[in-house]
Amino acid sequence: MNRKAILCVLYATLLIIPAPILGRVVAKKKEEKRYAAVYPIAAYAGMTVSLPVFLALVAAYGAWKVARYHIRSRNRSSSHNSHNCANNRGWCRPNCGRGEYHNWYHSSTCGFYKCCLYR
Repeated sequence: MNRKAILCVLYATLLIIPAPILGRVVAKKKEEKRYAAVYPIAAYAGMTVSLPVFLALVAAYGAWKVARYHIRSRNRSSSHNSHNCANNRGWCRPNCGRGEYHNWYHSSTCGFYKCCLYR
């Protein structure tokens, strides 16, 4: 065999040999990271967290312990969709409150909500 073929076989062997060793190391690292993703439950005491974090806490610690620490999931529905309308003078809400009126002209920016401006 010529020199190029020998080097090719050598480099291919060097590329293939570490694959099973690296696979075991990567699997072990992923297993360690899985438990490190959720902070200790005392850090979330009394907080409202997002749904994925809430589900991870329930899976890691159980529903009873999550309820004991008064951890709640964030409610998906809210009374406004957190953006302003009418050139920063009003808010998008399902119903206008006391002292507000429904601005028909700017409601297109609110989608299904109403643009409520203060009087």
